[in-house]
This record gives sequence, structure tokens and C-alpha cells, in this order.
Amino acid sequence: MKAVFAPMRTILERRALVGELISRELKDRHAGTVLGVFWAFGHPLALMILYMILFAYVFPARFGEGASISDYSVNVLAGIVPWLAFQDILSRSPIIIISHSSLVKQIAFPTEVLPIKTALASALPYSVGLVFAIAYALWHGSISLMVLMVPFLIILQLMAMIGTAFLLSSLGVYLRDIRDIVTVFTSINLFAQPILYNPFSTPEFLQWVFLPNPFSYLTWCWQDVLFHGSFHHPVAWIVFPVGSVLTLILSWMVFENLRHDFGDEL
Repeated sequence: MKAVFAPMRTILERRALVGELISRELKDRHAGTVLGVFWAFGHPLALMILYMILFAYVFPARFGEGASISDYSVNVLAGIVPWLAFQDILSRSPIIIISHSSLVKQIAFPTEVLPIKTALASALPYSVGLVFAIAYALWHGSISLMVLMVPFLIILQLMAMIGTAFLLSSLGVYLRDIRDIVTVFTSINLFAQPILYNPFSTPEFLQWVFLPNPFSYLTWCWQDVLFHGSFHHPVAWIVFPVGSVLTLILSWMVFENLRHDFGDEL
């Protein structure tokens, strides 16, 4: 369990450094723009509004007895927000170490803070999207006591995102093709998980696509909280927590074993 607490200990012990790096990264992403860091939070919010309009009014779909037309948008928002945050860290992770080579080559610099700050910087802007999704679900009456599970899911997703950052950033130093592979994967994966589909009339063949996809369980948990209002996918509540913890543990072990040679490879 040391691998679980090590990243958390790093965040606590080096919180000032992590906070400064997160602030700098968010500013650097939009350096030179008129609105600056506003775009980091404005872009996710604009996407949420776009998806809401598309699936509530442009592509309305009735789910069945007692369901409203706009329920489809609640279901979509519940899945799209966590996926977009994860997609962001997936696309950035392979070059985390490479893009900070000058820091990595400094013996005294704690390299482990780089994946952590990138994961947190990827998640933070989508907090606006999450608030929007919760407010929208509340407006449409799909919120229940399951909303109390939101902090639990946030912690699990951050663990999975930090673990992913550790794994891909360390492998990206040695396998430069990973960035291109991840780019293709993220483009396809939006359609390979239960986000954009009617949950009550999904074609049977798609279930065989969703089940082996680990991101489906992330999506199902969020949809249970914001749309179904119950443990509609009980297996997901086992797979997602266990998968998040294992991702963090195994990825930290890989990072620890490879980090000593980062300087030579760069």
C-alpha cells in the first residue's frame, strides 16, 4: 500500500510546489490570449452547454415511461465530464517528462511532482463542468442521495488519473510512439463507452464493446450518481474503485523503477 500513500504524501509535503506548478501550467496553456486562464475553465463550460443543447433539444430521445425528453442530456453530461478530464491527462501524459527535461536532469528536483501536478491541472478546469452537470441534473430532478457519492468518485478518478500520468509519462521517455497511439485511442474511445447512447435501448453488440473497456465503469458510476440515482451498475462500483487503486499502485512502481534513467534517456 506504500504506492497508494506515496503520491498523497508528495502532494502534502510539497503542496506549495505542486500548487505553484499547477498555477503556472494553467497560465502557460493560454499564455498570450486576452482572457488568459479564463479559457481553462470557460472551455469545459462551453462544451457542457453545447452537449446539453445537442442532446436536450437537437437530438431528443425518449427513454420510456415516466422519462422526459431532456433526460438524455443528463445521462450524456454525467459521462462526458469525467471522460473529458481523463482524456486531457491521457493526451498530456506521454510528454510530461520530456517537456520538463531541464528540471528532470536536476538531481535535487522531485520528478514525481510532474505527473501529479499535470493530473491535477487536467482535472481542475473540469470542476466547472461537473458543477454544471450536477446543477443541470438537479434542475431535471434526477438527483438523489446518490449525489453524496460525488466526493468518493472524485477521489477515485484523481487516483486513476495520477496513476495514468505516472505510467504514460515514464513509458513516454522510452517509447515516443505512445503519444500518437494515445491520440488515436482518445479519438475512438468516446464512442467505445456508454456516453452518447440511450442507456435503455443500446444495441446488444455495443455491450461487448463497453464491458472490456475500463473507462465504461468510470462512466457507469457517474451516470448512476447523476442520472439513475441508484446503484444501477453494481459491478462498476467494484471494478472502478479496485481499478483506480491498482492503477495508482502499479503505475507508481513502474515510475519508481524507470525514473533513475530518465536523465540519460533525455
